Amino acid sequence: MKTIVVAYDGSQHAKKALETAKAMAEKFGSKIYVVHVVDTAVLSLSEAFSTPSVVKSLRESGERALREALGVIPTAESKLLEGDPPHEIAKFAKEVKADLIVVGSRGLSTIRKSLLGSVASRLVQESDVSVLVVK
Repeated sequence: MKTIVVAYDGSQHAKKALETAKAMAEKFGSKIYVVHVVDTAVLSLSEAFSTPSVVKSLRESGERALREALGVIPTAESKLLEGDPPHEIAKFAKEVKADLIVVGSRGLSTIRKSLLGSVASRLVQESDVSVLVVK
């Protein structure tokens, strides 16, 4: 297992996913990419939430989450993505030829889950790369 992508939003489940990926990388000598996706797909559902200031705030929050993750795994590479989280994570994993995507079973977004389904379940269904869901 050469390359692992971890989806990280700062939630407790994401923190567990990060720790799991770290342990796997140490065991197998894997490269880790930590990604955070600014969910512009949900923002597009309402003009009130898709203002430049809201998007900027979400980007800053994502950058903070990535810095936090790099504090746990300093050797990881981080990437801030924008769009539909399951789609963007799967696309990025394919681009870096990842062997595994590690994701928490629940994230921070309850609006997304009620409208579009959880990121973890959609990743399992849509990704060509194997997905490990951590509880």
